[in-house]
Amino acid sequence: MDLLFVVLSTLFVFVMLGNVDMLEMIYHASRQHEAWELDELVPSGVYLIMALCFFSFRRWHDVQTLSRLSEEQSLRHSITGYPNRRALDRLLLGKLRNTDFPLTLLMIDALGLRQATMNYGLSMGDELQEKIMQQVSAQLQPNELLGHWSSEQLMVFAPAISDDRRRELKQAISNLHISLTPDAPADIHFICVSVVVERREKLQLGLEQLEDALYLSHASYIRQN
Repeated sequence: MDLLFVVLSTLFVFVMLGNVDMLEMIYHASRQHEAWELDELVPSGVYLIMALCFFSFRRWHDVQTLSRLSEEQSLRHSITGYPNRRALDRLLLGKLRNTDFPLTLLMIDALGLRQATMNYGLSMGDELQEKIMQQVSAQLQPNELLGHWSSEQLMVFAPAISDDRRRELKQAISNLHISLTPDAPADIHFICVSVVVERREKLQLGLEQLEDALYLSHASYIRQN
């Protein structure tokens, strides 16, 4: 819309100035009033246009940079800096290629995080979140991505890994325990479930199965403890 306005207004000004012969008027006025240096208006105007174009490009480049930075920040968790739910949704729904399948997804529930935050305050909760992400991330290989799925749930995105690797990773995460201090009993326990999505068309169904499996595992853990 802005471009259309610029084009139409430029055409209008061109026609209007053509009817009044603006340059001819400036030329004759400059001959009559040499001391005013009116003939320098044209080269000065050309320079002004070039300068404005340069600074407009600079401002456009700055806006593009800020836009990319804002988008990047919107895709990261504000505390840990890991990908958030929005980033994972974009990855799962828009960035996957057929070569990424079969796709292994692991959903992790960090039990005790909410209670620890309520007991010890938000700063301790933030510290625990960072510890959780660091310890889970330490179990991953370079082609596996960890992100926040919700406030207490994490998602591991692992394209085209073997069943042995999936079981190994699931067990390693389930065995993790995090304490507030080295001498304190474990405050954070992990429940980990996984699903293998064979094709892109089955992705949404796989996510639903993953959430159902996590819910059942969470309920079973509560009954046992």
